[in-house]
Amino acid sequence: MRREALFSRSGFYGFVLKSNVLLHREATQDAIEAARPLLTGWDKNQPVAVLDLACGGWPQAIADVMAAYPGFSFHYTGVDINPDQVELASTAFPFPDNVIEKQLIEGNAWDLDRLNLAHSYPLIFSGMNLHHGSLQEMAFLGRQLKRHLMPGGCFISHDVYRPDNTPYLPRPVIIDGETSSLVDSRNLRAAGLDDLESNEQAINDEPDWRIDYLDRMHRTLLERGADPVGAASTVAHMRSRDYPISTREFGQLMEKLGFEVQVHRYDDSAEPLGPYIASCVISPPTPA
Repeated sequence: MRREALFSRSGFYGFVLKSNVLLHREATQDAIEAARPLLTGWDKNQPVAVLDLACGGWPQAIADVMAAYPGFSFHYTGVDINPDQVELASTAFPFPDNVIEKQLIEGNAWDLDRLNLAHSYPLIFSGMNLHHGSLQEMAFLGRQLKRHLMPGGCFISHDVYRPDNTPYLPRPVIIDGETSSLVDSRNLRAAGLDDLESNEQAINDEPDWRIDYLDRMHRTLLERGADPVGAASTVAHMRSRDYPISTREFGQLMEKLGFEVQVHRYDDSAEPLGPYIASCVISPPTPA
């Protein structure tokens, strides 16, 4: 199981959070508002169960969402495949006082059925994780969300998406000497998801949008005082691991699975990375 030094106890991701390069502050405010309909009418005597996918070692965004509702109590479950991050979140992260129970699980956040989760969840969150997945893996996760998301609940995602109408760059099969698959290919085939194709033309050469995305990231980190070595390692990680789908593809995929989808892009943000960031909220259809 691979450890990611970027996200470890001594890694650089804390600076990425604090410098707001990836619009964590804006996305957190949107997540707080997205959770409001769910919590309106919720029995405050009952804890709200929260599932955080690929939580990392410092799950600040979802912690801020829970802290924004001090009249509620929360049971928090975080899942991450990286043991270093699970240990960090378990032992060092300062969860808000209204988190009355927490569980950290070392496991694959793209394969929920194999985590032996105890129940369904009214609120599932994912921050900066979906951009690693292929269309097939996204569909696989979406099917599992249907099983693990409580009726009336919502899934909130803050992530990187490539602009609509731009060419899709498929993820290499091997990255850094390891398979890049997030879900076992046998499970994808069994689910009939091994032949999904992007809505946009797939290419093998690095497209202009991706060059621009990585350049904006590097320049913005340095402009905000990042250590040059940390900035370079962050961009190297992104170049190796980031192969996002578009918000249009995400919306079409989730609507096909029966979800209602809301997308908030940050194209108009003053933040340089705004055109590449979006918050998406999906929920089961409202009963007639």
